[in-house]
Amino acid sequence: MTDHRPVWADALTNAFGALKNQQPSPLGPILTALAGVQVADADLATFVSDAPENDAALTQARMALAKWDIQDDYVGQDGQTTPPRTQERRAAIYSSLGVSAEVASAFTMRVGVFEIPSIVISKVFEPWYATERKLRTSVYWDDYERFLRDEKGWPASSITSLDETTTEVIERLSRPTRPEAKQTKGLVVGYVQSGKTANFTGVVAKAVDSGYRLIIVLTGTIEILRAQTQRRMDMELMGVENILAGQDPSDPAVAKELDYQQDKKWSHGFVKHGEALTLPGVVEIARVTSHRSDYKRLPQAMTKLKFARKNKQKPLNDEENLFHLGAYVAVIKKNPAALRKLIQDLKPLKNELDELPVLIIDDESDQASVDTTNPAKWKKGSAENRKRTTINELITEILSICKRAQYVGYTATPFANVFVDPDDERDLFPADFVLSLQRPPGYMGVQEFHDVGKRWDDEEKSVANSNELAHIRPLVGDKDTDPISRTEELQEALDAWVLAGAVKKFREADTDYMQANPNIDFAHHTLLVHESVKRDDHTDTAADVRALWAKAKFNSAEGFARLQKLYEADFVPVMQARATSAPIPASFDALRPYIGEALAQINIDGDPVLIVNSDKEIQAQQKKLDFESDKVWRILVGGTQLSRGFTVEGLTVSYFRRKAGQADTLMQAGRWFGFRPGYQDLVRLYIRRDPQVDLYEAFEALLMDEEAFRAELSQYASFDDDGMPLLEPRQIPPLVSQHLPWLKPTARNKMWNAVIANKAPTDIQDLYGLPDRGTNENHQNFDNVIVPLLAKATYDVVLPYELDGKSGYTQKARIGLIAADEFNQLFAALAWHPEYEANIKAFRGFIEKATSDKKITDWAVVWTWPNTGGRLFDIPELGGDVAIVKRKRRAGRIDFVGSDRKHRAAARPIALGEPVGPLGASSTRGVVLVSVVPDREPDDATTPVDRKELVGLISIAVPAKAVPRSNLIQWTVINSAKPDDVVVDQLDSPPAGA
Repeated sequence: MTDHRPVWADALTNAFGALKNQQPSPLGPILTALAGVQVADADLATFVSDAPENDAALTQARMALAKWDIQDDYVGQDGQTTPPRTQERRAAIYSSLGVSAEVASAFTMRVGVFEIPSIVISKVFEPWYATERKLRTSVYWDDYERFLRDEKGWPASSITSLDETTTEVIERLSRPTRPEAKQTKGLVVGYVQSGKTANFTGVVAKAVDSGYRLIIVLTGTIEILRAQTQRRMDMELMGVENILAGQDPSDPAVAKELDYQQDKKWSHGFVKHGEALTLPGVVEIARVTSHRSDYKRLPQAMTKLKFARKNKQKPLNDEENLFHLGAYVAVIKKNPAALRKLIQDLKPLKNELDELPVLIIDDESDQASVDTTNPAKWKKGSAENRKRTTINELITEILSICKRAQYVGYTATPFANVFVDPDDERDLFPADFVLSLQRPPGYMGVQEFHDVGKRWDDEEKSVANSNELAHIRPLVGDKDTDPISRTEELQEALDAWVLAGAVKKFREADTDYMQANPNIDFAHHTLLVHESVKRDDHTDTAADVRALWAKAKFNSAEGFARLQKLYEADFVPVMQARATSAPIPASFDALRPYIGEALAQINIDGDPVLIVNSDKEIQAQQKKLDFESDKVWRILVGGTQLSRGFTVEGLTVSYFRRKAGQADTLMQAGRWFGFRPGYQDLVRLYIRRDPQVDLYEAFEALLMDEEAFRAELSQYASFDDDGMPLLEPRQIPPLVSQHLPWLKPTARNKMWNAVIANKAPTDIQDLYGLPDRGTNENHQNFDNVIVPLLAKATYDVVLPYELDGKSGYTQKARIGLIAADEFNQLFAALAWHPEYEANIKAFRGFIEKATSDKKITDWAVVWTWPNTGGRLFDIPELGGDVAIVKRKRRAGRIDFVGSDRKHRAAARPIALGEPVGPLGASSTRGVVLVSVVPDREPDDATTPVDRKELVGLISIAVPAKAVPRSNLIQWTVINSAKPDDVVVDQLDSPPAGA
């Protein structure tokens, strides 16, 4: 790394800052003009190669290159077009920039070609935003982008990803100046606490820049979430000037009414637009809600909504009028009173509303917004006369009176949204698009707490390779049936929280570490205790926590001994394996002073316990939960108020015992998901895992459902051979799967329109829904199908594969070929669990059709063996001892744990038509991945296996190149309007995969 930043580096920053909003042109002359000196290629290449990761010049270069990488209409200097997101495009960009091969190589090393950051299922639409963006000023987006870069320290890759995903949304909305009115409804699917607010804030910024003049942001059902969202948007988008609205903050009378006067970031943390607000076409934003207050009726004599035309002879949304109007932003919780007040203020503006571009952002859109009335009670009448649930009715009323309103829902749990009736045009079904966001870097989600795709056949489980061992601590004690264990577990959670706080203080004191990681902030440190949604239970739990805290004796010899035991047994191994660059105390004695500092911070107000629920007396004390105005080091006891949307800053230890009956409710309760910079290794989840309920396994089932849903969207997020979408949003419901029968995807009254689809397994897909354990059907499956199938695998090979972008891995296997007709006969003979039969029927029909069309001619049988060791079992038909591996059924499930991702990676090249081992290559060859498993509980390796306990698990993939994209998915049922369709009107426990 260079010792000194060159004097011309700021000029390079400014050069790329100027270039990124236009087509690339020669960099050298611009850099020379800005720097006042000519920069040698060797010096420029050295700087680009060695610059710190967050250097401003490198950041601006990344953003500019990424924008050019993804442009659809990019034309190079030679007049030729190149495909976006390719090396050919990047070469054309370098040519336009006029940089040498040496400089180009340096940029390529530091700035890879930008890949698409989202999955989109969409109707055909008419793009307009790219053209408009070139014609308009983009002050609000530009300032938001700058805020994320300079104030929040976002890396260029994240900003560029946000830029593209927000463009994907905005360009699918109606063009604000469009002559005829057109409504659009869409859905953006993120992850719990993963940055959805940042995404819709970016959408709002671009919407205001491009002409939307009324923005309504619906924020869930609780005030603390609405206030949190209001502050985020005020700080990052609206800015100081629009918050002050011309008022003088030095006037005591004004200051008393203004928001954020006590906010520690008001002076140096809120965005400032400055002189940009005076530019032509840049409008001011009027806030019609505040941090302190939800929507209220606007006084008739004062600040009534006004949309006055500059040219009264032209429509309101004509360019001449639209870009001289101010914009209004309302951040409203989904409460009937607030929404009715808004509607009352909108109705008198009927003439203006017919021409006013309106954008409705519905955060947590699966909560309250979805109509849950039984369609059987209204199907015979008209949708106009339908009696809806209150919030749904109010939102649809806003859409009905705002003819140009665009609706975009945001959620991490989309199942309720896609089960909305697609034929009710008044309702909120995302008929125009569904966009699935990628997991952002640094995010701790379900995958970071579970050992997804690891089966431990070839490696020993440790805190280094097992997320479960590193982060999960089981709770088996119950207050009523086992109070002693419950007390011990709760005490350990408190001790872990104190230790984690001490380690944070230790790291914060390391100035070199903090300077090298400016984005790390240990301002907040919280512990979440969630046992129930009942307020009385919160009071009792808080009393228990306070009693334990009072008796903990943290500063005594007894307390230190207890903390040292937990620190050395739990924290030290995990930190050594997972702390990466974060400093680790050399010993417990080295940590001791910081335990005192942590306790001082925790006890700063005396009682560290805070109940968070809807009790009015408790709400009055929730100023202590103000993450904006002060450091929060507290134990939070609550339920619903802390379950949905609200971000618990600094959450490090969670104690969670609440069972929920729906997947979306349970997933939203996972407040431990999110970003934990500088302390991922300290995160602990104490979660209920007893014989009655295993919540850890329930979350893993949710992960499987969620990832299966995203994988399905990804598979069909493209176009067929005729250029039409493979999948439109109305066809999404069949893609929702369910792995735990007791854990429905969403509430029963949100699932009236669930349907079943017929689809092709283009990637390796597990077919693990076998008959119940010990049945004769399983024995017949093994003897009559699995053994003959494995007999085809006669070649012992070592298969190379890549995983997580890294090559050099190998997997032992036996492989062989089976003709397609013979495979179909065996596959047809397999018996399945009754609830799984619908899935298999869809796959079987597809495979048989592809076989008859000669799209599939044979199948590669891939039988993976442990690379080292493993158990053997004598099967004479297969030549003697063969490998058997451990897979288990989960309690209450109809299937097994999924296949090992190492095995899938090793077999996948066959389906892609690549040559593998002695089989050669074929574009009409499918893959059958097989493993032999003892189906028993427990599967104790020291107990001999009986052949009757053996089952075969198979995963299949059809050849990727053999099946036209237009045939990947064939619908047996689409919607409820057509008489030939079959609709699942009532579904207590839908079939797996349905």
